[in-house]
Amino acid sequence: MMSLFDNALNLEKAVSETKKLAAFPYNPAPVISKVAENGPVNPFAPVKVFDNVYWVGSQAVGAVVIDTGDGYVMIDDGSNDPEAQHMAESLEKLGIDGTKIKLIIISHEHFDHYGGTSYFLKNVCPDAKIAISRIGWNLLQTVPTEFAFTDPRPEKADILLADGMCLEVGNTKIFCILTPGHSDGCVSFIFNAEYKGEEIMVGMMGGSATWPNMPQIRMYQSSIEYFKLYTDMAGCNAFALAHRRKDVLDKIALSWSGEQENPWVCTKEEYDKAYLTQFRNNALRAIKCDEVQLYMMPASPVTGHAKEESSPIPERM
Repeated sequence: MMSLFDNALNLEKAVSETKKLAAFPYNPAPVISKVAENGPVNPFAPVKVFDNVYWVGSQAVGAVVIDTGDGYVMIDDGSNDPEAQHMAESLEKLGIDGTKIKLIIISHEHFDHYGGTSYFLKNVCPDAKIAISRIGWNLLQTVPTEFAFTDPRPEKADILLADGMCLEVGNTKIFCILTPGHSDGCVSFIFNAEYKGEEIMVGMMGGSATWPNMPQIRMYQSSIEYFKLYTDMAGCNAFALAHRRKDVLDKIALSWSGEQENPWVCTKEEYDKAYLTQFRNNALRAIKCDEVQLYMMPASPVTGHAKEESSPIPERM
């Protein structure tokens, strides 16, 4: 069976391939809603997750940083300048030279995952390449500043991620899977890392939940199972997330002294239940919430009225 990593592209090749693609140029979005002022960051202490993988962030959101042996890859970069600054300071505390970040991957086009891009490019790693899905990039050039699409937005995309694209930086290969449902351009990842000297395969969902809208919920459910096809193929036995609670991060920190098991490490047989079940349950909660928008069926030829129709599914564990 072909490995997911067989056709990996280095950054130079990935940038070259992106230049051949049709995509919208950068376009400052029209402002139709007031952008919220930056609130308190509520910082969390940075955590070493695996031998060469780190988590930095706050109560709101975090970023996963991978030491590739030839610079760093950062997945997501916070909501705004203050959060990005906290992340950069956290990298320093971990002994990581932020100027050596070669690639920032934006998992999806919501402000709490792309809002720190301009800060990092201006103040930390000006030569870093920025990667985002083509759907996500194009959406940010067209949707106004509303809800999850506020400013500041990335002003460039060096690499437009496609389903099945694999990026290679140093000794790390990152396989990308399009998983819409949380956002239209959401991307999930599988990458190799090390934990206590042993190679592990890390599967990371790009979107943690879905909206109470039945078409979005169904897309999200399909994306979870699509992602599972690849995590099964790769034999994933570890995972990561941008949004995390402090108690989980504390357990990871204590795992290095042997006081706790690392909650982000499992066997490949346990991966589905340990990680993917939470996303399935999030979808079920969205279905059951009082605000769910049901399907609108076509108007009846007899009454002329549209009919609301729901199609709940049984719970899965």
